[in-house]
Amino acid sequence: MVFIRTIFAAVLVACLVSAAGAAPPPPRPDTGIGLLLVRFPVDASDVPQLTLYREPGVGRIGEKGVAALPHLAQLLKAASGEYPLAVTARKGEWLRIHLDDAGREGWVEQRRTWPFLLWEEYLNGKQASLLRGIKKPFYVPRSGPGEQAAELEPLTPGRSFRIVAVEGDRVRILIDLAVIAWLRWRDDDGRLLITLE
Repeated sequence: MVFIRTIFAAVLVACLVSAAGAAPPPPRPDTGIGLLLVRFPVDASDVPQLTLYREPGVGRIGEKGVAALPHLAQLLKAASGEYPLAVTARKGEWLRIHLDDAGREGWVEQRRTWPFLLWEEYLNGKQASLLRGIKKPFYVPRSGPGEQAAELEPLTPGRSFRIVAVEGDRVRILIDLAVIAWLRWRDDDGRLLITLE
């Protein structure tokens, strides 16, 4: 009986160690309604601090460096000194952004030098490719914008395409300068499916 308990305990410990060592992949970022492009000089000694609020101008949460916030710089291939932050709501000059990957949000006042762009404005004309590890329905382009449109040859994650137009969750794309197709750029939960080049 002691032998069985020892083996059971050893197997349990091995499973726990294995599960602890295998961290889940980070979630794909939420897109929101658009982007706040926080820019500052590359040679600046300090990364900008954002003053965050619970509501626009009310209930000050505190200050946080822009680099510590969840940003999309790597996926959107942002220029050095530029941090694109996903904006989930807008009230005048106030923008609601993500404070962390747990879904907490706060409001920040837009500065004149930091443009806010809707996704339609930002993505139009950009070169992109699909993120790795997404489900099959997302890498199958279609001949039209709807789910009923005919499926075309699936794209691989490394294959490049140009975004010609943005309509809601779908983009009209140009593949190899020859094929016009439609593709999802974000899923039903508003998570990003593409990366820019």
